[in-house]
Formats: sequence, structure tokens, C-alpha cells
Amino acid sequence: MRVAIIGMGTAGVSLLKELVKYDEFSNIQVDVYDNPKNMGQGVPFQNDSDQLLINLPAAQMSLNLDNKREFYEWYEQQSEFKFSNPEYLPRFIFGHYMKDYVEKYNQVYDNIHVIKKEVSEIFIESDIGQTDVNYYVCTSKAMADCNLYDVVFVTIGTLSYHDPYQLKGTEGYIPTPYPTYNTLDEVEDTDRIAIIGTGLASLDVIRYVTTHHPQLPITVASRKGNLPSVRGEMPDVEFKYLTPEHFNKLKSENFGNVPLDAALDLFLKDCKRYDIPIRALIHRKVNDPIKDLTYDLEHPEELGKFQSMLELAKENLNWIWNSFSREDQKRFLKDYQAILKENSNPMPPRTAKLIIDHLQNGIIEIQSGLEDVYHDEKQFCFKYSNRADDVEKFDIVINATGSKTQLSDLDSDDQLVLNMENRQVVQAHPLGGIQIVPETNQIISPRYGTLKHMYALGQLTNGINQSRNGVTMIVKQAVTIINQLLNPK
Repeated sequence: MRVAIIGMGTAGVSLLKELVKYDEFSNIQVDVYDNPKNMGQGVPFQNDSDQLLINLPAAQMSLNLDNKREFYEWYEQQSEFKFSNPEYLPRFIFGHYMKDYVEKYNQVYDNIHVIKKEVSEIFIESDIGQTDVNYYVCTSKAMADCNLYDVVFVTIGTLSYHDPYQLKGTEGYIPTPYPTYNTLDEVEDTDRIAIIGTGLASLDVIRYVTTHHPQLPITVASRKGNLPSVRGEMPDVEFKYLTPEHFNKLKSENFGNVPLDAALDLFLKDCKRYDIPIRALIHRKVNDPIKDLTYDLEHPEELGKFQSMLELAKENLNWIWNSFSREDQKRFLKDYQAILKENSNPMPPRTAKLIIDHLQNGIIEIQSGLEDVYHDEKQFCFKYSNRADDVEKFDIVINATGSKTQLSDLDSDDQLVLNMENRQVVQAHPLGGIQIVPETNQIISPRYGTLKHMYALGQLTNGINQSRNGVTMIVKQAVTIINQLLNPK
């Protein structure tokens, strides 16, 4: 069996890690593809400033479901990177932990082939009138650079960043904040800088730019101006009501779907078991960043329980999400997704304290009501819905709005996906990403139907795997997929 893994970030490394566990692995030839920069690390964990911290405590992050401390134990044993406060480690350290797996496997197994090249095409070939298909992976536009495989895993990681104001290509516009240590390469010390977006990516930019750019304050702007929540004391929790058993009963009574309101009632019952003041927490923000962050810091216990419940919901969101009707999925995205997003993937407490200090000392300013950004041939102009005709002007804009989710928004930065869509290998899911079978991660082609041996993991599947792109969730998918592949029922 010949296997290709396209992209060697979290998903790709996790798949490789699972493959080597099986006796059948000795009869498998595995080619792993990625560019030299990201091989084994992926984009989120690429080499970058040590000021960019993982949002999860190091002792709770791992590629090993049987040992959630494995990453921290690896960190303790190695000697190349050491930090005085290792509770929250820099993000690139996790990348080196993953890369260590790839390098070790490459040395130990002669049936693993590391190909440090970008994949430009993935296509399917079948004879007319036949249903059997062949999978090809290419590293150039030349057919001579295409290899035939029995199984292909598409694990390309995050898509390119949104460009909400169509500014890409404008001088002074930085379309992606990573790696942050390159964001100031073409920036003068006297330039005024603005950051678009107030999510997790903006926190990374704030940490780096405020340390390395003398012209202050830095303006951080978005429509709502809301920062992520602060990580509380997150205990282990379990569901008693939000369970597959209750969902199966509801599905049998509602034409195969679980009504969203019924699912929310089950979730609220579980929150009540842990004495979580759910409504107070949902409505706690007062649109004052200092007060909002301070509230979170002062309520770590109740907030932590709420965050644990949301994290557990995300871990089970595959069967929860895909039990809803399409209309209820849309309603969830409209009415509840913002709550999930604001209260999951929280920032470390020390990051919150840093942001409060920066706000109090005038190092950063957070603006809400961002309505439009345009370039007047000299500077970038920020227009706010809550400030009449007042326009702020900046020399440099750093885009931290997050990555794209819809195939219709993609451009040449995501050419591989566009090529796959053009060749009818993949098709768009109406809520984001591509169509896959939720239970197996098999790609659904508009031309060939369900592809038995082509799988997709990660953000490319966001329409199906809604909010399930965390490390642990991706590892769980990898475990399931490899087990299905090598131990078919």
C-alpha cells in the first residue's frame, strides 16, 4: 500500500504517529509532503517569537491521548529550549516536539519518505465507464512529477487569512501576522500601526509589536472590539444529559434530527449540575476591555467550569453538530457561535494582565465599531460606525482577522484547494470548508462520490467539523481514521 500525507502539521504528524503503531505498517510505503519550513511543525507552530504563547497549559497538551503530559515531559527532557516559567510555553516549542516525531520516524523506518516540496495538484483518474479510481499527487505542473497512491490524506492546515477590506497588495498592508518576527521588516520606527481584529491572532501581534516598535500607541480595531476570554481554573467535567443516548432518542422523535433548542436544554441541565451561572457569564461583558479582562481574572473558578463545559462540547461536536438540521446549524452559527468562540481557546492569565497593563499605560488602544478600511494613496483610513465622520489614519496595517473558511473566498494563496475544486475532487460545504463524511472524514467528490481512500482533516473540514480544530480533537480524528483504514469492519 502506498500512502501520501499532504501537509505535516498537527494532523499530518498525528496520522503518521498512528500508522507506525500497527503491524500492517511494515507493508506500507508512506510519503509525507510539506515545504522545508513547515515540515513537521505546520503553520500554527512554526518558528516565531518566544513571546507567542500556547493558550493551553503545557502539561495539558499532547499528541498522545494516553498521556496528556507527553509534550511537557518532552520539554523537560530536551536541553535546547529552556524557559523560566514553563506553565505556558511558546508556540514554536510544540512545533519542535512534533518535528522530533517526524525526524525520529524518518531515521527509524525506511518505508517513510520525507518529501520537502509543496504539493501543487491532487487529482483522480478513472477509465470511462469504470468506478475504480486512482489518486495522484503532484509537486509541479509536469505529469512526470506526479505519484500514484492507494490512500491520500489531505492535511494542509489553515487556509490563508481573510482580506475583509480588499487591501492585499497595498503597500504597508501586512496580510498575515505570522511569523510575527517578520511583520516589522519593512516598517519605519515612526510609522503608526493598526491591527485589524481582536481575536487570538491579534494578541500575538500585540505582544510582539509593542515590544519592538517605538511609535505608540498601537491601535487594535474590530467591529465588536471584544477580546477573547481569560483561562480560568478548568476542572474535569462530564456530561450526564448531553449524551449520544439522549440524542438518539430525540432523533427518533424528530425525523432523524435533534432540535437545537432541545440540545441547548440538555447542555443547560449539565451546566446546572456544576452550579455554573451560565446567563451571568454569557452576558458578563460590558464592552470595556479592562473591566472585561479583570472580571475574568477575578472569577477563575466559575469561568473555568464554563470553559470546561464548552471544551467538552467541542470535543463531542462531531456527533452533536451533525445531528442538527441545516436550518438549526445556521441558527447556531448566527445566535450561539459567538458565545462559543469568545469563551473557548482562552488566553493565559499573564497575557490578560499584560493587555490590561498596556491599556492602562497607553501602549495600545482597542477600538470597536470598525466599519471600513481604505487607502487614500497616502495612508490607511479607519472609519467607525460609532464615531460619525471621524477617520483615523495609519501608515501600517497588520491583518489579524483569522483564516478563511469558505472556498468561495479563496485566492492564489490556496491554489491547491482551488485546483482540487476545479478538478472536481472536492466540493464546498455550504457552512465552510469541503464536504466530507462526518464519521470517517472521507472526502465527498462532486464527480466520484465518496472517495473510499481519500481523507481530509483540519480546518479544511470546518463546515462538518465545526470548532473542532484543536490539537486533541485532531489527534482523536487521526486515531479513528487509521483504525478504520487498517482495521475495517
